[in-house]
Amino acid sequence: MQTDGQLIATRLISLINEQNLTINRVANLSGMKQSTLNSIFSGQSKRPTITTIRKVCGTLGISIHDFFDFPPYNEVEK
Repeated sequence: MQTDGQLIATRLISLINEQNLTINRVANLSGMKQSTLNSIFSGQSKRPTITTIRKVCGTLGISIHDFFDFPPYNEVEK
């Protein structure tokens, strides 16, 4: 089972690829250091802050809700 950090990294890569962007471009557009995003993808950042996710979402033109609208986050436990 993937950790939250791994799920978030996978989701970020998927969204960035969908929009044909690079990590560097997203970092520049969101006003963050590329190293911040790189730490998420490399696993150094186990749980990115909501501020980081919010900045990336704003850059990608999606809501936080849209960001977390994927399994397993959108599955209801039975």
